[in-house]
Amino acid sequence: MAPADEARAHMEAAEKALKTSWVGLKFTPDHLTASLEFSQAATKFRSANQLDDAIKAWVRSAELKEHLRDTFGAGRAYESAGAICDSRGAAGAAEAMAHWRKATECFRLCGKAEIAGKLILKVAEASEKKGDMGAAKEAYDQAVEVFRDDEKDYNLGDVYKQMISFLVRAGRMDDAQKTIDQHIELLNRQKHQSFAHKELLAKVVLYLHGRDPVRAEQALTPQVDVEGWFMSKECQVGTELVSAFQENDPEAVDRVLKEQVFTFLNVEVARIAKKLRLPTLSGAPAAAG
Repeated sequence: MAPADEARAHMEAAEKALKTSWVGLKFTPDHLTASLEFSQAATKFRSANQLDDAIKAWVRSAELKEHLRDTFGAGRAYESAGAICDSRGAAGAAEAMAHWRKATECFRLCGKAEIAGKLILKVAEASEKKGDMGAAKEAYDQAVEVFRDDEKDYNLGDVYKQMISFLVRAGRMDDAQKTIDQHIELLNRQKHQSFAHKELLAKVVLYLHGRDPVRAEQALTPQVDVEGWFMSKECQVGTELVSAFQENDPEAVDRVLKEQVFTFLNVEVARIAKKLRLPTLSGAPAAAG
């Protein structure tokens, strides 16, 4: 039997399971059997490349699993529906995110925070591709909340790194600075001071990029105590870079930016560091560099 025919047979079996019959002494719908049959139908429709039917079948299965209070199974079904929508590219992005949001709610209800968080990150990435930066920022905030509430520090660090990259790409530098501060707090708690040093240098780079040498200098003296910071290579290089900007010395800026330490920063921040130049004076040509 062809996959499409098998799929239709499973759909018929699912609908039959939902019917009641006084003659057959079946007084309540069999939601469990129906949910399983819809899942089988979705898989077969997918094999037959009948994507719309596959999505509908997954959603029907998810709704029944929610009715049965099987929130994990419902989450998986919504996730599968979203994956099929996502395979269509931009055309299916909005629908994919809608299904993934429902899946996330289900996973959080059944205590599967790690799965929920990773799915939220998919929503964030899809939102950014779609150009909806507000929705992407909201999704990243939600992912942080999920992993923080579940005390998943090892996942939280990865979320912060992805979120910082997104915020820098989106030009939301104030939000990026706040997220870097949160990441530094986490790294400090984890005793990963060497990585915290890199984040402190990243703050200096972003402030100089924003033509704010005053706050860049302030960033060299963090409000939180980060062990080894003032003796670190990152602090030395950051101090030299700020001084070069304050003294309006393009040669010193170029010399400092050749330090290898900048290549170890967040990729998006490293790209900004590579392009750092002194501000162009009004009526004067830009400094060579």
